[in-house]
Amino acid sequence: MSAAMFDLVHRSGERHGIINRVANSVVEADGFKNMSPKTKAKAEAQKKEDHKLVKARYVNKRGDHERLTKPYMRWAGDPIDTYHCIPGEVYEVPMGLVNEINNSPGLAKRSDIVDSQGVPTKVDGKSEKIHEFVPVSF
Repeated sequence: MSAAMFDLVHRSGERHGIINRVANSVVEADGFKNMSPKTKAKAEAQKKEDHKLVKARYVNKRGDHERLTKPYMRWAGDPIDTYHCIPGEVYEVPMGLVNEINNSPGLAKRSDIVDSQGVPTKVDGKSEKIHEFVPVSF
């Protein structure tokens, strides 16, 4: 992880990037020793992919005033990093975090459907996707 990710300060004075790192109390995984060779190879490849650092711009669909503060830890033994992201800023983040944010279902919204008495039904409408990381290339 880039050391610069810990020292980011927005022009408004707000800290962002990785704002906290906590050691994981779970020791490093046992090397997937209980998995079959085929499954072990897939897990190791996925772990390598999740740890790969990518540059991505954080986008919040609700506007520039919203923030994303999220703890992230994907594999046993990984440190628990808390990310604080500001819309429009570019971050060097693990691919696993990008996938977790981009593949999340979003917030469910209540449907606008009402019954014959005008009482709103308890049916979920289309979910609202709020957070997204967009890859950037330099």
